[in-house]
Amino acid sequence: MKVTLENELLTVAVDSFGAEMHSILKADTEYLWQADKAYWARHAPVLFPIVGKLKDGKYQLDGKTYQMGGHGFARDNEFKLVSSDKQKVIFELVASDESLKHYPFHFTFRVSYELNENQIKVRYEVKNEDEKTMAFGVGAHPAFNVPLKNGSFEDYKLTISPVEKRTFIPLDPPTGTLKLNQKVETEVSEFALSRELFNEDALVFTSSDEMKISLTNQIDDAGVTVSWKNMPYFGLWSPYPAEAPFVCIEPWCGIADDEATDGELSTKFGINTLEPAAEFACEYTIAIH
Repeated sequence: MKVTLENELLTVAVDSFGAEMHSILKADTEYLWQADKAYWARHAPVLFPIVGKLKDGKYQLDGKTYQMGGHGFARDNEFKLVSSDKQKVIFELVASDESLKHYPFHFTFRVSYELNENQIKVRYEVKNEDEKTMAFGVGAHPAFNVPLKNGSFEDYKLTISPVEKRTFIPLDPPTGTLKLNQKVETEVSEFALSRELFNEDALVFTSSDEMKISLTNQIDDAGVTVSWKNMPYFGLWSPYPAEAPFVCIEPWCGIADDEATDGELSTKFGINTLEPAAEFACEYTIAIH
């Protein structure tokens, strides 16, 4: 089921399947990637209850082994519509017999989208409905068209703020796992977009407490700014070697497995935990220029 949010500046379409944004229109310009399966058949998937890939697609918990695909299962499930109007929509996913086969926790997961002038606020809320401590990751994966209006992929750049030392963690492209033993401290403020930039898969960094990443170009004023607080990692991605006309800006509360992981979910690198009945929330904002 599609829900449309609209004001005088933006029209945003969100689907209850995966609680995923399908469109961000400003005037006649589409800012969100339109899921051409020749490159990548998604728009802006919601990542839960893990972010990234597990080593060998599995993990252990309480002596049992569970299978789960990359980025979790929320993106491939129908969410319940909790409420909607022209400015805000809230979706909800709860544990099911099927989800318990892959993730042995009872939970409530809510995703909301709220329009305010030229901005879309996206909020994730997780509640532990179980009687045991719950381990989870949650994150965003929005893909933005490049070019937005004019020019080519190489006319665009990503500008990162604040400019300060942060940790870069390389990925192993065949497995999608992290090479934690090769992490480096780096100060990066800007990336000129090129195909070779992503030849080792996504670029993964630690976040500052407050972050802002802007996608802009040299030709016109069309652009996107993604900002967040207290989401400790982010990824930048476009498929390689395919010349896909989009780039993803991905704030995360969670991250892929380290290639040397022992597979135990409760001690997984970057995992979050919630005690019974406890709640967690994080949010990010997309500003359209």
